[in-house]
Parts: sequence; structure tokens; C-alpha cells
Amino acid sequence: MFQPIQSSTIVQQIIDKITQSLIKGELKPGDRLPPEPELAVQLGVSRTSLREALKTLGGLGVLVAKKRGGTFVATSASQFMLDPLIFGLIIEKGSKDELFELRVLLEVDSVELVIKKATQAELNILAKELDEFEQKMAEGDLELLGELDFQFHLRLLELTKNPTFIRIVKMVMHLFAYPIKKTVQQVGPEYVLENHRALFRAICDRDLLRAKEHIVKSFETSREYL
Repeated sequence: MFQPIQSSTIVQQIIDKITQSLIKGELKPGDRLPPEPELAVQLGVSRTSLREALKTLGGLGVLVAKKRGGTFVATSASQFMLDPLIFGLIIEKGSKDELFELRVLLEVDSVELVIKKATQAELNILAKELDEFEQKMAEGDLELLGELDFQFHLRLLELTKNPTFIRIVKMVMHLFAYPIKKTVQQVGPEYVLENHRALFRAICDRDLLRAKEHIVKSFETSREYL
């Protein structure tokens, strides 16, 4: 399955080789890797380098080591697989404009899928959650309202019914959770509710253009907080 590696960056090359085998379908979820001595020979690397590469992939949740059972390809996604991407966005996040554009694009894509897929029963649940937000406004608990605001965006994401898209967007949403919750304090819960209801009406009308225009306009208003 594996051909010898000829490179000075041995550990990274081993990781790349295993990754490419997964992409090509040569390795599949649940597959058992050859024993370390055999795999080291196939790749033409030392067992020390191989162990380091396997340890890295294990830390990312790609491989699972079982006592006396060998090393296996994971059968389900792990949060550890997404963590490096989250830290990458934080450390190399670029300009605020780039992050803001990413936030708008993801919200627009989410709403487009919701318009296509959401049933009336699901929209009724969303309507009840907006009513709950309005009822909680009387209590004046801005922290709770900030949490409900964030939950509204997560609910829209869930209604896309695309597990892969949901997983990726939730990862990015980690970056925006705090500012989204704080926006309620800055612009006021009345403004947030008004925006959510306007977007909700556009979704119910299956009017994608109106929904997109609303998202861009409302996000521009709260841009400095997001």
C-alpha cells in the first residue's frame, strides 16, 4: 500500500502519505494500519519518526490506538480534528474585514439552505423561540438574551440539514460566539429581535434575495461589534 518516502521532513511526509491514502480511499474508516515494524519498512522510515507521526494523527483524532489491537483509522469525526483549524483562524486570522466577510458568507449560505429545506413545523419552532426571546426581554437579563441570540443563529444552522456544513460552520462560530452575545448589549435586544423577525419573515416567504439583503444590512449595522 505504501511506497518509501524520500524527504528530510520525514514526520510530515508520513502524515501526508497517510492523509493521501485516506483521500484516495486506500485507507477507510475502521481500517487497521500495518504493525509499526512493517509500516516503517513500507515507508522507508525509522520507527521513531513513524511513532511521532502516528502520535500526531492520534492527537488529531484521525487514528485510534487500541491496546494489543493495533492502530485504526477513526470511524467518526472528533472535535480534535477541528481544533487545529480553530487555532489557525485565531492565530492567522488576517484582517477584521476578511473575518467579517466570512461571517456574512456563512450566514447567507445557511439561510439559503434553510429556505430550501425547512418545513413549516420547523419554522414554527423557530417562531416560538423568537417569542421566547421577546418574553425574556422584560427580565432585562442581557447575558441570557445574548445566549438566545447566539442560539438563534445555531438553530438556523441546524435547519440546513447538512451535517458537513454544520460541523464546519460551528467551528467558525466559535470565533464569533462572544461578540454575537455582546452585540445585544451594544445595540439593544429590541433591535436584535426586530432583525431576527425580519429575517424570519423572509425565510417563511422563501424569499432568498430579501433574506440576503437583510443579512448584509443588519450585519453592517453591528459590524464594529462582530
